[in-house]
Amino acid sequence: MRIRVLGPIEIQHGDGSTRLTAPKECALLAALLASPSEPVPTVRLIDALWSGDPPLSAGQNLRLYVGRLRRRLGDGDRIAHLERGYALLAQPEEVDALRFEKSLDTARASGRAEGVDSAHVAAMYREALALWRGSAFEGADLGNGPAQEYAVRLDELRAAATEEWIDVELDLGRHRSLVGELRGLTAAHPLRERLHAQLMLALYRSGRQAEALEAYRSARKVVVAELGLEPGPALRALETAILTADPSLDHAPDPVEPAPVKPAAAAPPVRTSRIWRVAAGLVLTVAVAAYITRPDLERPAAQPPATMPQPAETATHSTAMTTQATPALRGPKGDGVLTVGTLLPRTGLLYFIGSSISSGVKLAVEDVNVAGGVLGKPIRLFETDSGDTDPDIATTAVGEFIEKKVDLMVGPASSTLSLKILDDVADAGIAVISSAATSDDLTTASDQGMYFRTAAADILQGKLLGELAAEDGNRTAMIITLDDSYGLQMADSAERAMATQGVKRLDRLVYPPSTEAFAAYASRISKARPDALIMIGFEETASLIQELHKRGLTARNQNWYLVDANLIHYEDMVPAGVMEGAKGLIVGKEATGEFAARIGRADPKHDDTSYATESYDAVVLGALAAESTQSDLGQSIAARLADMSSSGRRCVSYRDCVALVRAGVDIDYDGLSGRIEFDSNGDVREGSFGIYQYDESNTYEWIASHLVKDS
Repeated sequence: MRIRVLGPIEIQHGDGSTRLTAPKECALLAALLASPSEPVPTVRLIDALWSGDPPLSAGQNLRLYVGRLRRRLGDGDRIAHLERGYALLAQPEEVDALRFEKSLDTARASGRAEGVDSAHVAAMYREALALWRGSAFEGADLGNGPAQEYAVRLDELRAAATEEWIDVELDLGRHRSLVGELRGLTAAHPLRERLHAQLMLALYRSGRQAEALEAYRSARKVVVAELGLEPGPALRALETAILTADPSLDHAPDPVEPAPVKPAAAAPPVRTSRIWRVAAGLVLTVAVAAYITRPDLERPAAQPPATMPQPAETATHSTAMTTQATPALRGPKGDGVLTVGTLLPRTGLLYFIGSSISSGVKLAVEDVNVAGGVLGKPIRLFETDSGDTDPDIATTAVGEFIEKKVDLMVGPASSTLSLKILDDVADAGIAVISSAATSDDLTTASDQGMYFRTAAADILQGKLLGELAAEDGNRTAMIITLDDSYGLQMADSAERAMATQGVKRLDRLVYPPSTEAFAAYASRISKARPDALIMIGFEETASLIQELHKRGLTARNQNWYLVDANLIHYEDMVPAGVMEGAKGLIVGKEATGEFAARIGRADPKHDDTSYATESYDAVVLGALAAESTQSDLGQSIAARLADMSSSGRRCVSYRDCVALVRAGVDIDYDGLSGRIEFDSNGDVREGSFGIYQYDESNTYEWIASHLVKDS
């Protein structure tokens, strides 16, 4: 068995390998590897999986994840239960991270030894760095606990090793071959001053003094802009030395002497390049920190032009490596293509909104691809039917998504269906953004941090229903609702809002999903005669309205309020004028202007644009997240989604936003659906709603938009 975590997580058995993508299993593996073959206390593992906010069932769930990871490893004895914790039993040669640390220690020890050939030391560094295939635990959402701390430590070790290796290469006189690689590294990691210094020295030694000074000016500009600080003393001293053509900058290779046999003594410091020993034209030992960097400010603006070839699993030392290839600080991620899958209703109760959501997705994919795609390649799109009323249809589709390596899923529209497939999708490492599922149950669902919504939750729509009833001057109200989470949660929210505004709720009528006859319910409403009637349901609402009309009730003599699921045209269902004056809500902003025209051209048979803007924004946000993290893996996308829509420079199109992302600028994407800002549950903190009103023909039209914030 071999465990590879210096890149996407892989567990190898014989000739085959398994990708580990489930976030909780990835976090558990990282926490155990941080202390290999040593017991890790249960409380620390729980903190690694739930980042300080564990559920009451955390202990039981931890045992579940340990069992899953044992099956992934193919050996139940690999994870032992010891001393109120667990230990991963693995040898250094079985884990690439452990092999890297051991190889790095060996390279550093050789660098300290007197008389060791620098070419041999460089080869040892290269061999250690060649184990990397990307960033540590690439694509895995490890949270903010011990697992993430271990991944950061590994990445920092890699960064330090890369800089140490470059110092050795510079001392060997290989400055010309390093210029290109160093330009890529400084672009990818603009706050690492040591890399800038190495680039300056490589340019200067290559006879390019003006470019070396320009490299300093570029470095200073970045550091001042990002940190508000001047570059450190070592970088400033190097600029002075270049301006004065200080002779100490010239290449003078270390003499190679046989390593003498000495008794054990304190190890001398690791050899460093002369760029850290020059200040104001004088030789000065500078013990400045190797890094002035913050992970949250690093921007993968460019990839290093060259990467290390993949080594054989059993490597041998070589003292004659002449091919120069920089071990990149960042490597390829995922398969390089952002694959989007849609799970949207073509059949079932919500079929009537499936077309508009699908059109929004397609237009977003079109715009992203026209703007250059994601990671330099066009988005790949797969479309499937969610079925809604038949869960087997959706389950089959999810299986296809896993097989086709879908990274981002848009859908389902049904909240109930979303809850049923959430575990499978999250375990597969697929990021999910629903543009229409609005149930409050999804707010607290266990989603491993993979589920987001661009549509506002039902609690906000219910709040607006109650506020509308109060604003229209109603003193009393009744609610009739379908007996499901959608209806009951929205009714609860509407009642709370009405109570705050002084509207008295006379009654709440609840009917089961199988109801076809509404005479009894209409009779009770007729007898109570509330000022306002809030109707929460689907197309069966037409039968209720017909029964109300038989008893002389219409929207002309009673204020009626509908929701997004039953806001439909009733011109063929009830006589003219019955619905006149009734109001209804649709989550999201109305598609207008050129975007609405494009939807019309995309699907002329459907004039409904519900949730089209939300689905458009879902794709754009996913694409921006992938660009930001330089990874098409679902876990990477999910981990970066919130950052794309808050606390940055505002932008409103993929073309403009992706240009900022590639330039290393924090962005705040506000899309066609309005302002988007995700909370810790993946919900939007505020929701835009269209308010619609029916005319005499029993069809509705938009009259206003309203923004509702989560209180």
